[in-house]
Amino acid sequence: MRRLVKIQAPISTDQFTLYQNLKQQNIEVYQLHTNEHHINFSIQAKDLKAFRKVRKKMKLSIKLEDELKESTIPMYSVSIIGVFFFVLIPVLFSQFIWNIQVESDSPESNIMLTELLKEMDIKERMIASKLPEEQDIRQTILLKHKEFSWVHFSKSGSTFTVSPMLAPPQTERELENEPAVSLVAKRSGVITDFSLTKGVRAVGKNISVKKGDVLVHGFVTQGNKMIITSAEGKVYASYWLELSFELPTQVAVINPNSKELIIQRKVDDKQVFWKEIQLPTFIQKYVQAGYVQKNHQVSYSLTDESIEHLIRPLLFQKIIKELPPGTQLLEDKVLQVSIQGDKVVGKILLLINENIAIPHVIPQGDEA
Repeated sequence: MRRLVKIQAPISTDQFTLYQNLKQQNIEVYQLHTNEHHINFSIQAKDLKAFRKVRKKMKLSIKLEDELKESTIPMYSVSIIGVFFFVLIPVLFSQFIWNIQVESDSPESNIMLTELLKEMDIKERMIASKLPEEQDIRQTILLKHKEFSWVHFSKSGSTFTVSPMLAPPQTERELENEPAVSLVAKRSGVITDFSLTKGVRAVGKNISVKKGDVLVHGFVTQGNKMIITSAEGKVYASYWLELSFELPTQVAVINPNSKELIIQRKVDDKQVFWKEIQLPTFIQKYVQAGYVQKNHQVSYSLTDESIEHLIRPLLFQKIIKELPPGTQLLEDKVLQVSIQGDKVVGKILLLINENIAIPHVIPQGDEA
């Protein structure tokens, strides 16, 4: 059974040219008739593709009607709807986060951070507008994982990338054969976390302490008797630090996230990779592959317009090198900034989190 499609064209159409073009395309015409306004005829549904060429060539304004479905299909409306969805769908999809990438130094860290992001309701196919502020995400990650000093975020299209940076290692103090100690605060701050192997807490979390306050006792008491145990571990606290800064207007920035893929023969001197790629077992003896950090340098000339989006990353690179190992930057606020000659000067307020505990020898007879 033939499936026919009714076609309606304006009476002003050049009928001779129309029929001639239909014949050239081998399109059979059925049920041809005219009235004072339109030319009406039918063609087989299989000939629609060829008919579109005729319509385009003659620039016809027509309507189609499927005889089986009894529905009208305006050709121009279909085109407009198609263009509308072609534009709308990408815009609609861009409102969602479709892919979340974690770029850390190990697969274990990737899994750990992915799970933490899920706990914060940051997951794939979420609406981009519901993504928490970067500062809030950074603080949550840094306070929970002391091995990181900073977390960089980037959003490209519908991909959200999280790139944590490892904190410089802290040198452990050798305590063997040393006198028993308590842990006291080397500066004021608000206690956020404990990581103790010995000792009794003298303060709790979220408590403000001052320089010299006892954080962890190196002894326990039983009635009137004091048993010396010493104290070992770390006590983390947050505090605000105001710093003045000075930068040249001509600066070079090293991008820490740029990477280069290296595939090479395996040698005795093993290449240290930022992120190693696990190759199939049968070629691991001969080939090694992975990503190494690239020191991609970009030069900038600071102006009044560019300071706002360049000053923070520049200051971070400068300041993090001058802070003690294990320090985390939870938040930063530029208080003032100005260009004076060939220099940029100003002040920045940093929210720091670090281990503020230092040992304090317990004098004989000291019970506090």
